[in-house]
Amino acid sequence: MKNKILQILSVKAEEIKLLLLSFCLIFALFCSYALLRPMRDALGLEGGGEALKWLFLATFIVIIAVSLAMMVLASRVKRKLYVDCVFLFFALNLVLFYGIFSFLDHDSYAFVWLSRIFYVWVSVFNLFIFSTAWSLLSDIFSKERSKRLFGIISAGASLGSIAGASWAGFMSSNLAFLTFCSLMLLGIGIVLKNLMIREIGKNGMDQSLERFEKPIGAQNPFAGFHSIVQSKFLLALCGFVLLLTSVSTFLYMEQARVIKEFFPTREMRVAAFANIDLIVQSASLLIQLFLTARITKIFGITSLLSLLGFCIALGFVALALLHPSFLALVIVMSARRIGEYALIRPGREMLFVPLSADSKYKVKNFIDTVVYRGGDAISAQVEGALAHIGIAFVLFCGAFISFVWGILGVFLGKCYEKEKF
Repeated sequence: MKNKILQILSVKAEEIKLLLLSFCLIFALFCSYALLRPMRDALGLEGGGEALKWLFLATFIVIIAVSLAMMVLASRVKRKLYVDCVFLFFALNLVLFYGIFSFLDHDSYAFVWLSRIFYVWVSVFNLFIFSTAWSLLSDIFSKERSKRLFGIISAGASLGSIAGASWAGFMSSNLAFLTFCSLMLLGIGIVLKNLMIREIGKNGMDQSLERFEKPIGAQNPFAGFHSIVQSKFLLALCGFVLLLTSVSTFLYMEQARVIKEFFPTREMRVAAFANIDLIVQSASLLIQLFLTARITKIFGITSLLSLLGFCIALGFVALALLHPSFLALVIVMSARRIGEYALIRPGREMLFVPLSADSKYKVKNFIDTVVYRGGDAISAQVEGALAHIGIAFVLFCGAFISFVWGILGVFLGKCYEKEKF
């Protein structure tokens, strides 16, 4: 029975322990974030939803500063300590937020500004935490193993998000407690990461611990920029992420408009965002466990990277015709996020597996943070300007962007299969 299950999941017996640790790491991190995400989205509407585009811009500015600091850190500390440093930094930040949420009056004017600071912080937190974790995984697993196992590992993200969203919906009025739980999960992530490092080299994984005793790649912290400029593949990947974030931002702004109209109180909004998360992650979990690896095997990575763009283009058209519709929004937002977690995320992480250490950590960090949030900031401003013309016009523009995103996914998939990096 055990062998049959392993065969269905495309897992070899010697890979089980490291796979389990990797799954639990991603579970803990995404559960930690899932507790904070509904809080962030609801608190971002404090003082008026029109501030969102400026919060996106503030996030981008902070991301640049933190990303440069992380590049320097990666060139100075041992590879095995880099992840610990990143996790510990954000854990200390959570301690501070826990203290403030415990004592500050939630109806005060100061709380509005704390809400905005928290919104920016969580938007920085999730990108660096996930990018760093996936950098480690792409460093540990080979190209062949990543195709088979990254879908299963990504299921940890969905399962963690389901657990976090469920708890956030239940405890939506206790912000301090949710922050404390997120902090504890981040601490568990640090323990799991170190257990993974110990497991490397055992059971035929063909990995060496020696490289984890040295800094990441070149001593020049900005070597990643040079790698991007010289590579059409990495430039295309930057464009792919920019379009991904543009699609996400256009949908996010539409979500903010509809949620604000249908749910008037903070508690109702936190619960609504948490329930949407629960729907998304439940569907993503099933796809990641049983379909992602099979889709990759049968249709190739090109399908993982391109299919969602073409589908969401149709979703934008439907939203334009039905606006404002809460049901249509939930369906399209869920499809976008399910597709990103179950298809796009594993596919994107596979793209980094055959690349150099500089690309896996410094370039990946830059793309996953600065490029990602840069796309958010730019598209938020563009969306705000287009909204003056009309919401339907914004949504049709989103359809065009999503279609181009799908085409770029086809290009990246073909480059990966032909090993043109």
